[in-house]
Amino acid sequence: MLKISTLVIILKVWSMVKFVIKLLVLHVVSTMPLFAQEVNIAAGAFPGLINQEGIGAYQQVLNHAAKRSDIKLTETFYPIKRAVNVFKHKQVLAIYGMIDSVKDEINRSEIITTYPIGIFKLYIFTKKDQPPISSYEQLKGKSIGGIRGYESSYQPLIEKNINIYYISNEASQLARLKSGRVDAILGFLPDWTPYLEQLNYDKGFLIEFGYDYIVAWNTPLGRAFVNKISPTLQQMKIDGTLKKILAERYIDFDYKVTKSFEWSPTKPVKVRP
Repeated sequence: MLKISTLVIILKVWSMVKFVIKLLVLHVVSTMPLFAQEVNIAAGAFPGLINQEGIGAYQQVLNHAAKRSDIKLTETFYPIKRAVNVFKHKQVLAIYGMIDSVKDEINRSEIITTYPIGIFKLYIFTKKDQPPISSYEQLKGKSIGGIRGYESSYQPLIEKNINIYYISNEASQLARLKSGRVDAILGFLPDWTPYLEQLNYDKGFLIEFGYDYIVAWNTPLGRAFVNKISPTLQQMKIDGTLKKILAERYIDFDYKVTKSFEWSPTKPVKVRP
């Protein structure tokens, strides 16, 4: 039979072995990639920012952030309205932007957003040789071209009974403006930045302003994704990477959390050397 002293030694050794095993398990878990599965994102068409080829400016921003954060992404491109519907039906974890199109139909506690990948400003554009629109009063009796899927962003005009003629995409929207089939068009900056030489608008007459984020479902995976990638996006803003990628489409901003679903920084972000 084992002596009591020998048994005590064996138990102590076994206790140390279990402790070492726990440490090894914790180390393995801590060094594993954040996601064992890829993050599925719906990409709705934004001119110059999101395209079917996957090389739009916002897509480059997110892919750069994902690479820095060791996150694997799977992105599927859709027309803007379909992208919103795919997200609403929970067929993907996240979607580029479109917060206005989902926040009124989905309980706000069910969604969360990342640090912004940019900002947007909604203006009314006329042809270059036409005077700019500077008030809602000027819109009475005019036909304004808008894009299907952005109805929630057009609420200030809809509430004033402004006639909005819905068009499928921005290329057709611009063509209708040039041909005179509409008197003016609704457009977002920075999306329309490359076409400003052809357009006229009043910078002081801003219809809407907001952040472009990645919107995700408020699930364990969604929270892990937002909390992992947001500090990286914030760091990219600080170190100039965001401005470099967006180039002429970059609009500077000061991120302030004002809504319950917005990601809030928990610690200072250091600038990458």
